[in-house]
Amino acid sequence: MNEINSKDTKSLIVTNGMFIIDDIEHSNHNVHYKNVPGGGGTFAILGACIISPSNTISKGLKWIVDRGSDFPEEVTKEIESWGTDVRFRDDFNRLTTRGLNYYEGDNDLRQFKFLTPKKQLDVDDWVAAFGRKAIDEIHSFHLLCSGLRCSAIIDSLLQARSAKSVKPVIIWEPFPDLCDSDHLTDIKNVVQRDDAVIILSPNAEESSRLFGLHDREPTNLQECLKLAHHFDEFMNENSMCVLRCGSLGSISISEKFKSGRSYEHFPAYHSKTQSKVLDPTGGGNSFLGGFALAYALTKNLATANICGNIAASAIIEQIGIPKYNPIDRTWNEVTLLNRLKFYISQFGLQYNIGDLYKSLSQ
Repeated sequence: MNEINSKDTKSLIVTNGMFIIDDIEHSNHNVHYKNVPGGGGTFAILGACIISPSNTISKGLKWIVDRGSDFPEEVTKEIESWGTDVRFRDDFNRLTTRGLNYYEGDNDLRQFKFLTPKKQLDVDDWVAAFGRKAIDEIHSFHLLCSGLRCSAIIDSLLQARSAKSVKPVIIWEPFPDLCDSDHLTDIKNVVQRDDAVIILSPNAEESSRLFGLHDREPTNLQECLKLAHHFDEFMNENSMCVLRCGSLGSISISEKFKSGRSYEHFPAYHSKTQSKVLDPTGGGNSFLGGFALAYALTKNLATANICGNIAASAIIEQIGIPKYNPIDRTWNEVTLLNRLKFYISQFGLQYNIGDLYKSLSQ
């Protein structure tokens, strides 16, 4: 299983996010779904797949799926159709990690709980699955975890990598429940590190809790931009941040130059077509998967933000995962190029579509 020869494939991104089989229940709308592929790692890889323009680049997307005795064969076939460098690990003495997504109250607040024991992934799992050479070559590491665990993973990663002179790029999605003022020091310790390139990405509601500012998510772009400036002195000069603002899009916060940091807003893909949004589940994870791949290919924050918003767009257009056509490389019947064209033209952004697409096709 772990001896696959991938010498002709670039090692672009890897995620520590788990694969989870989800049940989705929305009693107010009589919605019940079973055996839906889910989990932060799954949605991150899906986001990267949506941004991938070719089979070769898709093969550079590395992740681990733990299959238990109850793993559905149709889910295996679905995953294999994406063309990624997925490694299945089978343990028929346990059940697959399963979770329940359910909605409560008049505001349809999404809740989640595990139904079976979870199986976390760390650096040793990556090394065993892909080998040390691949870990040396990875362009971006997507981490979904607490501040303490993020620090521990970076420490292990630095020990495992032989390319000591090259700082690993960490796209870090702090665990939502632990992104608050009580855990501020743990998070600050990560973004103050000098031995890795840290790109922090909480959402706006989490960031408000982190700085003790609000009990709710900011409701407009002005509030989000004000919130974004709290990260200026919070991070060291080499760290960056991508503030995910839901239907308001994203705000990128660059490393600190002599003139200071630059802040740039990117609209959400469906901000003018809200009727196409059916379920935001996985939108943030997929944003970061698309972001991570684009940053791995281009090292450009703007391109990565554009691609993050495009990746999230396909995820939230239905309940569950989008429909993929591997022949035409369409997600929900739309190609990456056409999503790029729509996004750039819809908002009048001053980016060359051909150049953007070419930068992702190298």
